[in-house]
Amino acid sequence: MRLFSAIALVCPLLACGGGTGGSEAEAVPEVPGDSSNTSVVEQEIPAAAVTYSTIEDYATITTKEQLISEFGEENLVDGESWYAEGTVRYEHTVLTDPCNGQVIRYVWQEDGNTLSHVEAGYFIFDDDYYVVDTQEVFSVCGVFTGMSLQDLREWNGTDFDFLGFGWDYEGLILAGEGSRIAECPVRMKLSFDMQREIPEEYLDMYGDVTFNTADDIAREAPVLVDLLTLYPSE
Repeated sequence: MRLFSAIALVCPLLACGGGTGGSEAEAVPEVPGDSSNTSVVEQEIPAAAVTYSTIEDYATITTKEQLISEFGEENLVDGESWYAEGTVRYEHTVLTDPCNGQVIRYVWQEDGNTLSHVEAGYFIFDDDYYVVDTQEVFSVCGVFTGMSLQDLREWNGTDFDFLGFGWDYEGLILAGEGSRIAECPVRMKLSFDMQREIPEEYLDMYGDVTFNTADDIAREAPVLVDLLTLYPSE
């Protein structure tokens, strides 16, 4: 299921995204005494809290100190990520946004503080790497996690190549120069839909092989946008 959290209904009332917290605007108290007395106690109305939605919004936070200040340590979990077939290690911090429930991974440079890149995945995993939920996180260009391969091809306006699945570089999109995918500020990775049983006819899509969205095997494949990655320096 997708993250349609009930907390979204109360989000406008909370200072979500503000590490220093905030409070609701208190109701103006009634003035005791003669009912003809129409005076009221003036109170300052708090400014609207900063809200985050797209992956580009989250990428405006560029240091770990800023992330802690904005969301509070109680909404953050530190860990490490491995890339390049397990040869490159980065420290990361996973944010669970208390305002909308979105789970965003901040990957830090070698100093452990400066942002390298931001990741938003479609699948939410528990500690044993079982899928427990899904989420749609958008980019300003219009793509989003959970977007089907067929919808992505339609959005792009032309066919494109991508790598096969089940290895470290799975689902890498090889976008043509000048295409909408190439011009989008985020990188996209594809994967099989982990919540569906993969029919045998698609097993040939595993491995270090290249496919095109025009290929017969790809046209109805249960493939979706699994990960959005944004490098602020790009």
